[in-house]
Amino acid sequence: MTFRVLTALFFLLNSWSLVAQEFLYLSSGEALAVKKINEKTGKLIDFQRIKHKGVSVFTFSRNKKLLYIVARVDDDQKKSSIATYKILADGKLVLINNAPISGRTTELKIDHTDKFLAGANYGKGTASIWKLENGVYQGELVQEIILEKKAHAVRFSPDNKTLFIPATGPNKIFQLAFDENTGKVIQTKSAIGPSEGAAQPRHLVFHPKMNIAYSTQERVKPGVAVWHWHPEIGSLGLTQALTNSDDSSGRITNADLHISTDQKFLYISSRDNQKELDQIISYKINAIDGSLTLVNKFPSEHFPRSFTLNKTGDFAYVAGQKDNKLGVYKINKKTGDLVKVMQYETGKNPIWVETLLLNVKH
Repeated sequence: MTFRVLTALFFLLNSWSLVAQEFLYLSSGEALAVKKINEKTGKLIDFQRIKHKGVSVFTFSRNKKLLYIVARVDDDQKKSSIATYKILADGKLVLINNAPISGRTTELKIDHTDKFLAGANYGKGTASIWKLENGVYQGELVQEIILEKKAHAVRFSPDNKTLFIPATGPNKIFQLAFDENTGKVIQTKSAIGPSEGAAQPRHLVFHPKMNIAYSTQERVKPGVAVWHWHPEIGSLGLTQALTNSDDSSGRITNADLHISTDQKFLYISSRDNQKELDQIISYKINAIDGSLTLVNKFPSEHFPRSFTLNKTGDFAYVAGQKDNKLGVYKINKKTGDLVKVMQYETGKNPIWVETLLLNVKH
């Protein structure tokens, strides 16, 4: 056989040995857990548990090779860090490096080039950009910019030219011009926020096909907002702000949000300090203009700070931060309804959950 034929045969045989497997990653109880997802039932199989002090929010590299998680420095349990884990071919994790950062961040996201990480410090009111060296965080801070206290989330725009920072307390979304070559940001646009209706933007997500973004509005009154994204000027404009509760005391607070894989529904998590109205709330997305219509509310685990939808769009995984439980819900793709399948005990304070679909050897 010729070399080309042998090469083609080699890759063909190896492709037959790869199958799609989705994994769930969960940080709780001073550990990072990896679980296999049963694609038919949504149930979870324990696969790996890594003890790591202070583990919190995390994000994946866009090439699915690395996981970055906010944690603690090994020799100083009071100092925050970003740990870089390599994602092995079988979905398991191996720690590569653990380097310090100046303060705790409430969210962590990677830019579209896989070269920079961004985070927001809630207490200090700052946003930080960190540089990656060959995909690994080694400790290099590119920039820290002062915004306002209670800066919460970070989101790179789809074109990677703007970094948006929702901030709950000041009721603003900060808009920073981002240079993907240097990692530097400049606040060129005024921060924006709703003057009426649901207030205090917390998390932000972009529609994959329209120039639309959605944000959870945390409290007083809690709800959800729709924003028109103007890529030509790197700015958002408010088009809709819906409340999902009449609570003005701060008892009910909204947190996370995700768009269904078919872009028909938006789901948000709503938390109740009194443990009576913890919910996942569904909204119908208008296919023409992206506007929202409330569909239904589904009881959930207590204080769902973080939840996620799996990549096939069949299941939702809801982390109850204050009752240490993880709920599995079947998604009805026609109606958007959620039906509980299973509930698992987690470690203390399950704070972040995401899934990742990988091709693994079978």
